[in-house]
Amino acid sequence: GEALQTDFTAASELGIRIADEPFRHLLCNSVLPYSNWQSVMVCRSESLLALRCGMQEALFRLGRVPAWHQTDNSTSATHELATGLRGFNVEYLELMAHWGMTPRTIGIGKSHQNGDVEAANGVLKRRLVQHLLLRGNRDFASIEEYEAWIGTVTEQANRGRSVRLAEELAVMRPLSAARLPRYREQHVRASSNGTIQVQQNTYSVQPRLRGERLLVRLFDLYLEVHYEGKKQLVIDRLRGKGKHRIDYRHVIGSLVKKPW
Repeated sequence: GEALQTDFTAASELGIRIADEPFRHLLCNSVLPYSNWQSVMVCRSESLLALRCGMQEALFRLGRVPAWHQTDNSTSATHELATGLRGFNVEYLELMAHWGMTPRTIGIGKSHQNGDVEAANGVLKRRLVQHLLLRGNRDFASIEEYEAWIGTVTEQANRGRSVRLAEELAVMRPLSAARLPRYREQHVRASSNGTIQVQQNTYSVQPRLRGERLLVRLFDLYLEVHYEGKKQLVIDRLRGKGKHRIDYRHVIGSLVKKPW
């Protein structure tokens, strides 16, 4: 019950398909080393937002808070110092303060110090493969359906860890902090061409939103576009920078009217 370890593991190798499309993704895995109790969340990248949401999900499932939170030296939690060592990011430290946990990380190049969660990553994926074989296919209608299925598999495994988990819960303090939103907010203005720029990527919006000031909620897996307090659009989030996601339905009207 001393610490919660959180790590990311690539999961595209599972061959999951969402709505008939291959799904490239990671799993954010939070583990209690003594009992091996775990909580798993689907994510697109090793971002601080994904780390925040994955850790928060684990804490609310536990209803208790350990003293420490341990990660590796990923950029979601740390940055390089002038000394060549790694220091904790300000936003990550604020997150730790919110939960009342003390952050700690492993030594640079010392992945064995995160050994329990690293081992749990491999066990988790092998378990998921076995359950996929029993399921008979790897197709899911939505990310929500896939994540719910992972939750069922994980909870089944956690039931076998209940005795040691009870010992861990007994030495943790009760969870009292408020739940944080699973998104960040950003205000943007739609261009005259009907596109918005979000974290150096371009997305199209409905023609009626051209020139309007919009509120974008950035989730790890998708974006929500809001206008005048109402949700207008949900868009799969692009990975990387300098990319475009243009829905032809947003631009077909102007293309039809364009003189040739």
